[in-house]
Amino acid sequence: MDKYFYALTVIGRDKPGIVAAVSEVLYNKNISIEDSVSTLLGDQFTMTLIISSETNYGVLELKKSFAKARKELELSISLRRIEKEEAKTKEPENLYSVSVYGEDKVGIVYTISKAFADNNINILDLRTRLTSADNPMYVMILEIDLPKDISEDKFKEILNNASKQIGVDYSIRKIETYEL
Repeated sequence: MDKYFYALTVIGRDKPGIVAAVSEVLYNKNISIEDSVSTLLGDQFTMTLIISSETNYGVLELKKSFAKARKELELSISLRRIEKEEAKTKEPENLYSVSVYGEDKVGIVYTISKAFADNNINILDLRTRLTSADNPMYVMILEIDLPKDISEDKFKEILNNASKQIGVDYSIRKIETYEL
């Protein structure tokens, strides 16, 4: 039997019931959650899901089924159809964790991500926080898939050059297995 896949994003001011409201709609439509992640950004709760159904729902039809949740919980909901191949998470070949930290300033994410993009280094996960200490520190933690043709020494050189531009420090750690 064919399955149809969709990418669903939900964002709204954090309050109890968001996950329940979204998953209720999916349950009532007999839609499976293939993959998901959710987090709190400031006071905004966000969810990103890959969902699938044996029913070929139209995007507008499916978006309308979230009308009650959208209105009652003041949510923004985005949905698009994706291909089956897009629903599968690719296993990284050469996984590293990178921590970047320093004084808060504009351009940290841009400078590091641009250096990675210029060297075909794929960012798989990115989280940022500003600590709440008396002297706040900007912290960015990334998981990246380092291309096999870039050595760890070359990777450190790329990071050294980028971090010197913006005056931040970094540390890297090879991750041997990809964990959920």
